[in-house]
Amino acid sequence: MPNNLRLFVLCEDELHKRFVERLADRFGIGPRRRQIDASPNARGSAADYVIDNYVGAIKRWRSASHDENVGLLVVIDGDEKGVVRRRQELAKRLKEAHVDPVKPADRAAIVIPTWHVETWIAWLCGHRPIDERTRYKPDDRDGASAARLILNGDYNPQKAVDAWMPPETDERVHVPSITDARRELSQRLGM
Repeated sequence: MPNNLRLFVLCEDELHKRFVERLADRFGIGPRRRQIDASPNARGSAADYVIDNYVGAIKRWRSASHDENVGLLVVIDGDEKGVVRRRQELAKRLKEAHVDPVKPADRAAIVIPTWHVETWIAWLCGHRPIDERTRYKPDDRDGASAARLILNGDYNPQKAVDAWMPPETDERVHVPSITDARRELSQRLGM
């Protein structure tokens, strides 16, 4: 399903980048139609990188948005803050920089994997139970088993995106940030 959308992406890290690439592929947005800006490895907090570069990403997107086929996708983990507080942080950055807020009709989507993108990958790959309060990292006792499966490649962005549709019936209960992301991507970017 070819898609004419050209996509600017601002995201945290390599795992975000791979997930976005697979998702863009699924919606027919090939490599030549996307520019991805991810935090360089070992340079501080990846969430801070997204927050610090958000205003610039909005300005870059707006300078090209005279073309209705240009969209912006921002991906930042919710961590302990969640979807609402992350959106507020980003909106505050625009306000502080005296940049107009993103409007409902704009082709600019913000998706916030919560606790982090590993949560989404584990959920979409069928790992249960999953919730948005657990860190799925190797050093976290509660999330270590899912983290090992992600590190080993048993759970990966391609498998997760293959399971993107249809949503599981209990998704809204266990991983509401995915439900929010589906809505955001559909309404703002047609994905």
